[in-house]
Amino acid sequence: MKKGLKKKVSRKVGKDGVGKRVGEGRAGGSSVGSHVDFMKVFYVASFLFITIFFILPYLVQVSTFFHEKGHQGALDKYGVKNDYRFNLLETIPAFFNPKVAKLGVTTFDIEGYDKLGQYQKAQINLAGIISDLRFLFLIGTYFAVFNVFTYYMIRKNKEDNLVWFLGLNWVLFMWLLALIQITVANITHSQGDVYHLIRNVVG
Repeated sequence: MKKGLKKKVSRKVGKDGVGKRVGEGRAGGSSVGSHVDFMKVFYVASFLFITIFFILPYLVQVSTFFHEKGHQGALDKYGVKNDYRFNLLETIPAFFNPKVAKLGVTTFDIEGYDKLGQYQKAQINLAGIISDLRFLFLIGTYFAVFNVFTYYMIRKNKEDNLVWFLGLNWVLFMWLLALIQITVANITHSQGDVYHLIRNVVG
């Protein structure tokens, strides 16, 4: 009689003890899971913020530099004095300022430019656009190769190794969109390179 009573009590204590441990384990696991999810969201948000507000402006500055260097190369070829300057400290505020058309503009001797023939002027006007098209081609080629690589990695079940590639893909995708917008604006704007090209050809 006493043994049975002790046995029942021990079972009851055992059930309570196990239940308490399970409850504590679930609560602790939920807290850790929430912390991990929060950190993932924080890392992604931080990455997006840094790439959009700090990296992208300087990538556009790089493409603008080569765009203007294309104009300068053509101007130097025909002996027209020119100059191009930019300030890296002003890149970010200038990038987000809607009143700023370009991150640096090439200045040149207008009289020397006007003395050139139509073909020579056309070369100067097209030099910047050709530079932009080169960047678009290189980035587009990267995307083509990246997509093939991504497909191969997924087929091999190695998705965990794609984090850095996806991050790089996002940065270059933003750069590509910015270049497309800039190139379209340069072609359609009333003071863009194409406008000056047509004006020089028509006379």
